[in-house]
Amino acid sequence: MRDRISFKPIAALLLVPVILATAVLTAAVLAPPFAVAGFGLNEIRSRLDALGSDFTRIPRFPERSTIYAADGSVLTRVYLDNREIVPLNAISPVARRAVLAIEDSDFFAHGALDWSSLFRALIENARAGEVVQGGSTITQQLVGSTLGLNRFDQSVEGKLQELALAIRVEQRYSKAQIFELYLNQVYMGNGVYGFGTASEFYFRKPPRQLTLPEGATLAGMIRAPEYYDPLDRPKKMLLRRNDVLNRMQALGWITEGRNERLKAKKLKLPEDAGKVLRRHPPFFVKYLTDQIVENSSGGFEALGRTEKARRRELYEGGLDIHTTLEPGWQRWAQDAARQPLRVPIYPPSGSPAPDVSIVTIDNNSGAVKVILSGRNYREDELDLATTGHQPGSAFKPFVLAGAFQRGIPPTQTYSSSSPWCSPLWDDEDHCVANAEGGGQGTVDLWTATEDSINVVFAQLIFDVGAGVVADIAERMVGMDPRTEGLDPVPALATGSVAISPLDMASGYQTIANDGKHCEPYTVRSIERDGKVLLSHEGTCDPVLESGEARLITAMLEAVPVSGTAASAFGGWGKHPVAGKTGTAQENTNVWFGGYTRQYTTVVWVGSPGNPYPMGHVFGGTIAAPIWVDFMLRIMRGLPAREFPDPPQGPVPSVIGMKKKEARATLTEAGFRVSASSGDSFSPKGQVFSQSPSAGTVTVHGTVVSIGVSTGVAPQVSVPGVLGLRGYGARLALQAVGLAVNTVPVETEKPAKVGFVIAQDPQSGSRVTQGSAVTIFVGVEPKGDGGDGGGTDGGGNGGGGNGGGGGDGGGGGDGGGG
Repeated sequence: MRDRISFKPIAALLLVPVILATAVLTAAVLAPPFAVAGFGLNEIRSRLDALGSDFTRIPRFPERSTIYAADGSVLTRVYLDNREIVPLNAISPVARRAVLAIEDSDFFAHGALDWSSLFRALIENARAGEVVQGGSTITQQLVGSTLGLNRFDQSVEGKLQELALAIRVEQRYSKAQIFELYLNQVYMGNGVYGFGTASEFYFRKPPRQLTLPEGATLAGMIRAPEYYDPLDRPKKMLLRRNDVLNRMQALGWITEGRNERLKAKKLKLPEDAGKVLRRHPPFFVKYLTDQIVENSSGGFEALGRTEKARRRELYEGGLDIHTTLEPGWQRWAQDAARQPLRVPIYPPSGSPAPDVSIVTIDNNSGAVKVILSGRNYREDELDLATTGHQPGSAFKPFVLAGAFQRGIPPTQTYSSSSPWCSPLWDDEDHCVANAEGGGQGTVDLWTATEDSINVVFAQLIFDVGAGVVADIAERMVGMDPRTEGLDPVPALATGSVAISPLDMASGYQTIANDGKHCEPYTVRSIERDGKVLLSHEGTCDPVLESGEARLITAMLEAVPVSGTAASAFGGWGKHPVAGKTGTAQENTNVWFGGYTRQYTTVVWVGSPGNPYPMGHVFGGTIAAPIWVDFMLRIMRGLPAREFPDPPQGPVPSVIGMKKKEARATLTEAGFRVSASSGDSFSPKGQVFSQSPSAGTVTVHGTVVSIGVSTGVAPQVSVPGVLGLRGYGARLALQAVGLAVNTVPVETEKPAKVGFVIAQDPQSGSRVTQGSAVTIFVGVEPKGDGGDGGGTDGGGNGGGGNGGGGGDGGGGGDGGGG
């Protein structure tokens, strides 16, 4: 016996008054007033009008949104209801006829209520003692499932409300529109809504390709989708499908022969029927959806002004979201991250193995092409790409940017002796050491960058200013200092701050793009039903002068060739590349950030959670090989594009010029100007100092600082030199621009001979620069009268009782020979 949803025969008889009541109510609505007045139904008719008076339209059904990769492939779909709305003509005609046959064969002929269907259902159900036919029309079913009615309410009042709304729907929409709405709203089991979605879910084909047996299968599910689930109950579904085919034969829509042939076919579903598309790649999807809902990067207000509104649009709005992700590149990044590390790392007991994050950005636009958060994000769900890790020396390009903005040229030299200690350091441990120890004597910034010499950058940040470095780094990265700024501390020089791989890639992109920062973005456009709701209109804002950016690139080009990453780039090939290694304190994190003309990629390797020392590993030995393995695949087939040379030239001399003339001269030569006033012997308004000095060859765009005279002689504070040797005192006074007069003063104390015993003016006095300070230096006392010659006397004559002998002596009151 065929399976049915059964109930006692007496229950079927209870449907009689409900159906009769509905029929009478329908007559009250459809019949002309004079025909029903005698039956006393005008009051009921008014009631029907009142019940349907607030109807305006069928609300839009919740529809899934589809997220597409840059190549147009589907990454995933997000939804509350798994529904894709399709037009009526996108469903095959045989599938549509199958639905009509089993649900409402006269749908296009009757109104809101089908009397013949009601009575036929009543008779058939009462005869069978079970529900074998439904009496509701397609319009009534649509109303019951979309307009907030209680579909289990079988009272006269409930049926009256359903009928009133069904009439309104028939007046508002055409039959084709109602049928289309119905086919898109029906629940088809397993969380699937609508015929279009069900066709894809169960048969893996678009609905226009549904065959008659397939269409009959789906049509048969409408009445009880869980009971007739073809995945879990294929035998019951097969019987139900055949019911639909029998009904079509009974209506004369198919022949008996065709019916028998079709019923003989098995219920054949594809092997992957019922499988939902997994979110791939999972971190990118989460990052993207969070961006849209939280509007963290701005630009998604078109989807709603609140998070709640944007979330509803995302999960129910039927959006087509076109992204920047390259799925092939993402797979390559995953492959590179899962390769064994070049140097084995043995984590402490209970600690996870080191993980990897990779981010790739298009230099010219800021489009995020790859964002990998670990080898197994699907399992551990750890965000490694947008959370901060110590970058170590990978932060040094930001220090260089600050230096160049302050007018410090790359030829500036510093001691490379390690360790280097500063008394101004805020931390207790105020010393910095090189990763390999030792030093190379005095080196310029070119060498310090190539060999990643920590102590040089520690000295450099004091000349630049930690605040300047923090500010320029924030702007290169695109941070909002109001919410996520960097602490302006000297430790920035060696990367002892937290920065994410995404932010690091964004900062390097600024350098690669001639100093223009493009905000990273993942969404190219969002559409609905072919209408563009928003499209990316990113702007790239200048942060560095192009000359500064190109100079940094020229310095970073040495790192993969002969610097700290050279061992990883042996087989790199023809594409010019620039980059920087980074190793955090105690080797807890290692980095390589690098770029070609086209793309910037940053690789981070470290321990998620609590970092631990990973042993003798560095950015050049761990992160750089992963970078090379991944980027070789991206760059294959792309043209090798050279980096533009930084424009350079000699700084002209502007000493003695007026401020306006000096500014024009330097600007014309390609330099920026920072002017400050200062006391000088030069006439008022005249330039008396400049840095870099005249003749220095440096990058165009470098800041040249000039001092403009106030016309006031500069005042200096007289240093205290008491107790210093005469020579040392003269040097100290001359160092602040003072002249020195030395007066010898006899002293009886041998310990004071040769030392300053007095000065005029006194220590701390304010005097005009260039004025003289008299120092009194102790000397041995001279002999008295005729006893001998003075200290300046000549010959061999001396004091004592003998007087001066021979020609050289002198006696009495005078003498010197």
